[in-house]
Amino acid sequence: MAGRDFTIRAAKRDDAAAAARLWMQSAREHAAYDPIYATSPDAEKTMRRFLMDLASSSHSFLLVAVPAEDPEKGEVIGFVSGELREGSPTFSPRTWASIDDIFVAEGYRSLGVGRALLESAQSWARERGASGISLQVAVANERGRKFYEMLGFREVSVYAVLEF
Repeated sequence: MAGRDFTIRAAKRDDAAAAARLWMQSAREHAAYDPIYATSPDAEKTMRRFLMDLASSSHSFLLVAVPAEDPEKGEVIGFVSGELREGSPTFSPRTWASIDDIFVAEGYRSLGVGRALLESAQSWARERGASGISLQVAVANERGRKFYEMLGFREVSVYAVLEF
């Protein structure tokens, strides 16, 4: 999918390092929302391996946004990752494309990159017969919550924690 100045494409294993660096930026932003999002010392290395696995699996996805002028070698400016998950067997049967992470580098926000990433994830999910897309968003991430609502997502559950 092409945008004004960027392209969305399926990631290659080589893109995992750049996506992991963006994930670390996302983690820092999330830690500002709540300290529960603080990362482990090896978080970037672990995320890089995880994203490499996603990029090479048929039931998961890693899509990247890159500048349009060189989509194969361009800098990764955003990514979305996730996998197919079956809903609870106690409810009507559904398969969800569960989005684990989505992030757009700060200098590229409000340009349609996030929307294009989610639209590409939606296309990926539809091609595999998914019933829809699910994701979690930090309660304090008001901008993200408004963005997802604008795209048609609706809040269904509240994820709560009790720390000891």
